[in-house]
Amino acid sequence: MSGVFDDMNGGFSARLRAHRTTTRTSRMREGEVTVTSQVAVAEARFSLSVLDKLHEPNFIAFRRPTGKRETFIIYEVVGVRPMHYQMLGMDISVPKVIRKEFLETIDSSWKASEETWIDVVAVPTNYRLDVRDDGLVFERSNLTPLVGSEVHILSRQTVKDFLCVEDGVEVGSLIGFDLPLTVKISEMVRYHTGIFGFTGCGKSNLTSYLLRKSLGKISDLSVVIFDVAGEYLIHLLDLAPRLFSTEDFGQDVNRIMDSQAIPETLEEKLDKQLIAGAIQKLVDGGMVQRLSLSYPLEPVPLDMGLLLELFGGIARRREKESIQATVAFNKLNRFVLIRGFDDTTPLEEIAKNAEARAELEEILREFAASVHSMSGTVKDIQSVMTILEGEAPTKGWERAKGMIRNAEWLATKVATEGFGGINIVYVPDPNIARQVVSRFITRLLWLKKTRGVGRTVLTILDEAQEFIPDRTRKEDFTDQSNTSVEALLRQGRKYRANCWICSQRVAHLNVNALQQLHSYFVSVLPRFYDRMVIADAFSLSYDLLERTTDLDIGEWLFVSYKATKQRNVPAFVKTPNNEEIMTANLLRNIKI
Repeated sequence: MSGVFDDMNGGFSARLRAHRTTTRTSRMREGEVTVTSQVAVAEARFSLSVLDKLHEPNFIAFRRPTGKRETFIIYEVVGVRPMHYQMLGMDISVPKVIRKEFLETIDSSWKASEETWIDVVAVPTNYRLDVRDDGLVFERSNLTPLVGSEVHILSRQTVKDFLCVEDGVEVGSLIGFDLPLTVKISEMVRYHTGIFGFTGCGKSNLTSYLLRKSLGKISDLSVVIFDVAGEYLIHLLDLAPRLFSTEDFGQDVNRIMDSQAIPETLEEKLDKQLIAGAIQKLVDGGMVQRLSLSYPLEPVPLDMGLLLELFGGIARRREKESIQATVAFNKLNRFVLIRGFDDTTPLEEIAKNAEARAELEEILREFAASVHSMSGTVKDIQSVMTILEGEAPTKGWERAKGMIRNAEWLATKVATEGFGGINIVYVPDPNIARQVVSRFITRLLWLKKTRGVGRTVLTILDEAQEFIPDRTRKEDFTDQSNTSVEALLRQGRKYRANCWICSQRVAHLNVNALQQLHSYFVSVLPRFYDRMVIADAFSLSYDLLERTTDLDIGEWLFVSYKATKQRNVPAFVKTPNNEEIMTANLLRNIKI
């Protein structure tokens, strides 16, 4: 077993003492959330060096005999407790004088005593390790270790073999191992990613760093960042991003800078005039543009789907005209099937086929004749008949096409035209931002479905609780944005339309949307219920999430179903500082 485990030169010796199930419950706005997890407690021989090592993140393995061969069940350490046997019988009811003697005895026993030990608390990774002649084999397993079994610490090399992808992209250094964690970053893009943490923990810093790595790995990637706080232009300034905004800056660099959040740590490294100069280059290059909330780039297509929805809606209501509508709906379905059309077939296309047009007109006339002539549905049918007769309502749109820079225009540019790289959409008003996001995603998915997959488009939603809250209303457009974002998360992967979300208020997010994420980073979340939502949504041990409260800025708990070598194994990482990378690049460009 040499090299597989780290026995700390014979200093580590431990056995499993107990294995139990823990349950935590929290009452939140949606109701009661209960999280259950398995916890193992191992008893290790006490030494200060072992105690210090176990305070860092570690993986341990329990020796486990099976019917076929000996294996090792891998657990992750979540806590350590130095113990002395006199601690077990001491509480506040013991007289003070006796307590003092106990404490003095305990204090003198830590260095060398058979009366001390370390309780090592660990949670399962659901993986087993088999040591074979041809190397190490890691497999998913739900085996439970046996009480009394021997415990080993996984060596640095074994952890590397366990988690790190060969020739992968580094997302950070594994805390406690001084080992770069390499992943398949293309999978983090393809299967959606979440970044969660309290204000100031470095969400935008981490997102910007991961974007750099993604752009370097995925050719022809288009990134669209919806930024309500004004953080990303500065973080990505060296990459010459395009900036779109509903605000009118008048191409004034000072007004642009005033709208953006410049971290204090960055101001210490870069002269403000240097930042202003870089933004001026963007302005001069036409990279800063106004985004309009005006009408769509082109009219909403009138297709068979609208007709089917019209008649289907009347039929389902089981009210007036429902029987006639059901008959018409069934005829329309048969018409679509036989003619080889579908719900996206434009009415103008049907109008070009004389035989198909005549059949559709007959179905519509039959319905109109069977209901009251003043019915609102009859007026709708008359409008459809006008289209079939060749009077297209799109006259004049060709002239306006391309003149309006709005959400639909941007979706077209990033999906089918030349807007690769980074596009930042700065919309400080959440109500307006939700409308822009909804319109952008709706058009993006439509383009992907109708014009082919094309290039990969990554949409990033900063302050995601503004777009996919757990409670929605029509009047503030949260209902509209929630529906669109959830559609993107559910359907987008098939069309290379992917999404990352960043948020500090996890408990206020749409859980259905959360469950579409296959990779996620978690930093400090002070609120208990935020951690409970993550534990529940991702089936993650709450004991692991509790350790995130001790993380420093730039430290994260990272979990992935797709990007790491093994699926769903949590790892604590220290991520690189994007500010340092951006500063170095900006200074280098100026020298050149």
